[in-house]
Amino acid sequence: MELKRGAVQGPPERVDENLELRRGSPDVPILITCEHAGREVPPDLLRLGIPPALLDAHWGWDRWAYDTLLRFAPDLRATTVATRVSRLVLDANRGVGDATLIVPAAGGVEIPGNRGLTPAEVAARVERFHTPYHDVVDAELRALVERFGPERVVFFTFHSFTGTYEDQDRDFDIGVLFDAHEDLAAGVKRALATQGLRVRLNEPYSGYRGQIYSAARHGEAHDVAYFELELNQDVLEDPAQRDRMARVLRQVVPAILPHLPSY
Repeated sequence: MELKRGAVQGPPERVDENLELRRGSPDVPILITCEHAGREVPPDLLRLGIPPALLDAHWGWDRWAYDTLLRFAPDLRATTVATRVSRLVLDANRGVGDATLIVPAAGGVEIPGNRGLTPAEVAARVERFHTPYHDVVDAELRALVERFGPERVVFFTFHSFTGTYEDQDRDFDIGVLFDAHEDLAAGVKRALATQGLRVRLNEPYSGYRGQIYSAARHGEAHDVAYFELELNQDVLEDPAQRDRMARVLRQVVPAILPHLPSY
């Protein structure tokens, strides 16, 4: 598919306090979501006691993922949906029943306001931060499917990971995570590797272990092939490398369409 280039995304449309929606061109069948984009804490939740240093670390957000996404998605005229509130308030890439939806501690640091929550308190946060976000992703993906058909829609989620974690050296640039669409993931890996990136399948996390919640939830609901991209934060710390990643993805994402499964 040949995509016309040109940044047509306008200013973000803040649907609610935890949502940044940037609509692309109606003739471009690409939706990219970023569930750990921001590190904001609403003023009325400052009482949770989340230290600023924890918010700024990888525990609080996927460092530089959204910044990188916005360096290429507008040129593709793709639609993007991103969270603004820190994952330490609520993790939008977890199911409502997941034990890590609202964590009581991170990085060995306790979060007092997340401890001992009642079911009603959890439900209130879900209603405030989780439900509106996923409702908008559903609506945007539904619109693309209705316009183009499920076999023509490119949908993936966009995240970043730490280069080292618990003495594990993650010495690669990008991971392609999948569960049901191995051929698609393999095609994306080949396209990225051709551009000189070090790419792994289902690393550092795995779709087979249920670690791509948002991609799987929405892809399955709309019968659209899906995957997740994970970029190495150590690479992204350098703005020049974020530009490099964006240049690669600007070339690779339109090339995904031939790898979509036939329906």
